[in-house]
Amino acid sequence: MYEKLLLNLAILAGKISFIVLKVTGRQGTAMPGKVAIKIFPGILKELTKKCNKTVVITGTNGKTTTNNLTNHIIGGKYDNLVSNLKGANMIQGVVTSFIVNNKNSYDWGIFEVDEGSIPDVIHFFSPDYVILTNFFRDQLDRYGEVENTIHLVYDTLKDVDSTLILNADDPSTTQFNKLPNEKIYYGFNKNQFSKIDHSVAESIFCKNCGNRLSYNFISYGNVGDYYCDSCGVKRPEINYAAESIDIKDNIYEFLLKINNSENINENINESISESISESVSENIAENKFVFKYMGIYNIYNCLAAISLCLTENFDISFVQNQVENFDYKLGRMETISFPKKDVVLVLSKNPVGLSEVFNSFSHDEEPKSIMFLINDTPADGKDISWIWDADFEQINNIKNINYFHCSGTRANEAVLRLKYSNFNTDKIKKYVSKEAGDVKTPIKEILDENVKSYIIGTFTAVPEVRKVLLKEQSKYNSVNNIKSD
Repeated sequence: MYEKLLLNLAILAGKISFIVLKVTGRQGTAMPGKVAIKIFPGILKELTKKCNKTVVITGTNGKTTTNNLTNHIIGGKYDNLVSNLKGANMIQGVVTSFIVNNKNSYDWGIFEVDEGSIPDVIHFFSPDYVILTNFFRDQLDRYGEVENTIHLVYDTLKDVDSTLILNADDPSTTQFNKLPNEKIYYGFNKNQFSKIDHSVAESIFCKNCGNRLSYNFISYGNVGDYYCDSCGVKRPEINYAAESIDIKDNIYEFLLKINNSENINENINESISESISESVSENIAENKFVFKYMGIYNIYNCLAAISLCLTENFDISFVQNQVENFDYKLGRMETISFPKKDVVLVLSKNPVGLSEVFNSFSHDEEPKSIMFLINDTPADGKDISWIWDADFEQINNIKNINYFHCSGTRANEAVLRLKYSNFNTDKIKKYVSKEAGDVKTPIKEILDENVKSYIIGTFTAVPEVRKVLLKEQSKYNSVNNIKSD
């Protein structure tokens, strides 16, 4: 009785906190949960009991995109979902998602969780599924080397019986193969974008024996078809593979190859058989997916969501349709349109991610300007040495760049990195921000250029840039009496 009273009090306090924050113009994606946890520390255990099924999505890159796409697919079949869709991915953000959408029960609870917060969250419940996207160096001053993060997540998952949905192409997967949990693997078959060289200084050593890995091909960073000549470790057999990948007008198309091998877990075989018609199995061309977000890394995010839904017996044609009509915001390759140009807003916060963002731009041959806003707040990471590991040199291969703008609180370092890549200094523009939110001047300048613009920002830069862009868009629409989408 006392616990029930405490739970209701915590939810009420969280709701009041949320209302106050909204009135004062703030989003309230984490504070309501923080208030509720203060009153009832074990609240998450009680809240997750309301969910019929739960999914936790973690890893370095791709959590928010995977979370939103998974919600979009599952939300097409079930109405009653709870999720932290705005990216507040520590325990207080997960609790907040329940408070702002308080119900007696939910069909699905789908949550992205910061790698460092995995022990805090999974301490209170055992998810039905855990999706691991990838593990790269990220915010070294917070996490340390990537091995620390891998061990943290591994040690946490030892205590749960969740089904693991793993990126087979990420060498860190070899660590999680040791766990007894049921496993589902997604990855790439060799395709036209596959490479044979390493372009980013990343961990390319065997997690089992420490020797340097060999590759049949690389998709990006250290992700690809790897094997170890020393101990024999190799990429596991893939359940859901993307192949025949192509890009048309900045939209990716790929075929989904589904592995019905006897080496795959029996219950996975059963779900595949139920979710895919005999005709589709026989004709792989019918497994064509269209995903309109640039970047090879986004196809991996797409595969993670597809793997979950097909394992859950969703009809493949339904999943295909949901993937194709997915429209994602919040600065993950989000396009904001203006009368004479489009602005594409991209989050990037580590060397592998930034290198792949640059690589995705190379497929666009239109005249363009690029902006990189790099801040060094605690949320971004004070250590920005990672930009020297990103492959800036490939910028010289991107066609038709009018200008490259460097901004943010560490704009000077971005300019220096760009100069060391031998980029044409006549095309570099700089604006050093006084603080993380100081973005109006550089955004105004790039909007005045009548060419397509790509704006890359670190964690604190993206929401500030997005606010300014949407305000400018709204201002134009208001003057010209145009309705926004």
